[in-house]
Amino acid sequence: MHRPLVGLMTSLLLCACGGGDENGTSPAATNPTPTPPTSSPPPADTTAPTVSVTATVATDAVSFLANATDNVGVTSVNFLIDDSAIQGTVQKSPSDGSYSLQIPSNSLSVGNHSVSAVASDAAGNTATSTAVAFTVGNRVTTQPDTTPPTVTAAVEGNFGLVKLTAIAKDNVRIDTVDFVVDGVATGFRASPAYVATDSADQYFWLFDTTGLSTGTHSLLARATDTSGNVTNSASVAFNVDAAAGQTEVEPNNSVANATVVAPGQSQLAGTLVTVTSTAGTTKVVKPDLDYYQLSLAAGKTVSINMLSTLGFFLTVEDANGTTLSNASTTVSSDVSNVSYTNGSVPQNVYIRVTSIPYDFKTHNQYRLSLSY
Repeated sequence: MHRPLVGLMTSLLLCACGGGDENGTSPAATNPTPTPPTSSPPPADTTAPTVSVTATVATDAVSFLANATDNVGVTSVNFLIDDSAIQGTVQKSPSDGSYSLQIPSNSLSVGNHSVSAVASDAAGNTATSTAVAFTVGNRVTTQPDTTPPTVTAAVEGNFGLVKLTAIAKDNVRIDTVDFVVDGVATGFRASPAYVATDSADQYFWLFDTTGLSTGTHSLLARATDTSGNVTNSASVAFNVDAAAGQTEVEPNNSVANATVVAPGQSQLAGTLVTVTSTAGTTKVVKPDLDYYQLSLAAGKTVSINMLSTLGFFLTVEDANGTTLSNASTTVSSDVSNVSYTNGSVPQNVYIRVTSIPYDFKTHNQYRLSLSY
């Protein structure tokens, strides 16, 4: 970049000193065109956040607090108990930027547990804190409790991911609720409902029916109180119909290869799988995206309920990626909703489901229910 300037200064010097050829004439000064400066894109952000976590156990609740920082900015923090994602809304403090989550203590078994926090930034870098141990103590009562709980069971859905629910009550306190499908325990402890729109004393678990045959199956809920009294609900019959909805066709991670929704289809099922790579010694996790193309008539409104195991993100967009739908609203525990009303011209719109940037291995299914 400096060579033209040197040439220009030399020419000026020759003119000033009378320099030139042997006849005393000076060569014409040149005015070279400056080379425009080149700019390079900013380097990619490969620096992962830093994050730490603490746990506080009280009689009725367990509280988790994470402190996370990043060279650019932290976009999300999620908590894991015993290496499994916690269902619940993480709150960010406006004063110090910390992240917190509180869950009922009776949602955890008595004994030792561990919690860790996963922080993510906008570039997809993630960091997992050192796990912190905590203990949930025995729930004791002053009088011997011999009264068993009461419990009823129900199933929401017949395709893909379904929601198993139970209403469980006890004279002292419910300790655990488990579900048994076709006489076999699912092996997962139900979560207490955490949204006000849920029924009182409701517990739930999301269950993938793709391993079940089409036809009728049975469900019962098993409730145990803090004194060890156990009650099984009456058996409830529910149907599974593999043809009741449409399953995503991979790859569908962009508008160009979106899964086309069949006309009149009201249920969609899919799975999100994050992509991991390394940048030096840093593990980089990229969220997975699923797109569905939906032909929407002029003036038509579509409402989409999403049942998802890990609180995935749901939007309706146009072909350019512009968000058309309203902000997602919480309908009930693990159920969110968006809607969009088309304008005066028919168009293709795209339902987009996005995962969080976390390397989860299982329980990453979702089901979309569409109504018009």
